[in-house]
Amino acid sequence: MRTAPDRAAALASLVEHLTGDLLVSGRDLVLTVELYAAAARRPALRAVTQDWMQRSRRSLERHLDPVTAGELDALVTGLVLHSALSTDPMDPDRIRAAVLRLAA
Repeated sequence: MRTAPDRAAALASLVEHLTGDLLVSGRDLVLTVELYAAAARRPALRAVTQDWMQRSRRSLERHLDPVTAGELDALVTGLVLHSALSTDPMDPDRIRAAVLRLAA
């Protein structure tokens, strides 16, 4: 996202990150969900997740308004949880469509 020259490239980069890295790597997915669960139980860890979410939103805000960036960040969190917990996670085409619909 950092090097994306425009909005379309930034959204394509986000989709690629989700479908090519974050949601595909079982280890990364489990570690992410474990961090969420740990932060939910231990308020001291919320500073870590809050910083992580703020950095994610700032990255998205390079090409999107703050409201849309926050909504997309929440979508990413939801996709992580659904991918980790579902026996039928969303396929890359549905993820792409969801990102583009929300960013429209």
